[in-house]
Amino acid sequence: MTNIRIRPVRSGDWLKLEILVAEICKFHGDKHGLTRAQFDDFATRDNAPITVLVAETEQGVFAGFVAGFPIYSFQAGKTMFEIQNLYVAEEFRRQRIGEVLMINIMQSARRKCGKVGFKLGALNWNEGALEFYKQLGFIPNPNPRESIKLVREIA
Repeated sequence: MTNIRIRPVRSGDWLKLEILVAEICKFHGDKHGLTRAQFDDFATRDNAPITVLVAETEQGVFAGFVAGFPIYSFQAGKTMFEIQNLYVAEEFRRQRIGEVLMINIMQSARRKCGKVGFKLGALNWNEGALEFYKQLGFIPNPNPRESIKLVREIA
């Protein structure tokens, strides 16, 4: 494995992180809409709602990142931590960087939120990601419910 350091993202990281955000958007077929101001507000200010960790080489190149946030289930009285994005740049794949990022974000979530469970999603066609998450102990939801996710976009 390339010598990698995992650390929390900082405000000055925007230009390097934006490259990876654009790559994950392209991979998923999503539109890249994250701005520098949103990045700073969501991820780098004190008590930011999103935890973002980066994998950085000794030369300062970002090999990957992981991002997540707590979700509180009021009626159940418990907290889950949703890992929203995990991305490792193509040239750094198959070096266990994704695994190290996942372990680090789970440890960070437990430090911040206490006893938490974890959830994540993967596109059903992304068999490599699904297999990877299963190897880390994630399983398909054992209690799937018939539900519809609704959204309301900002006007």
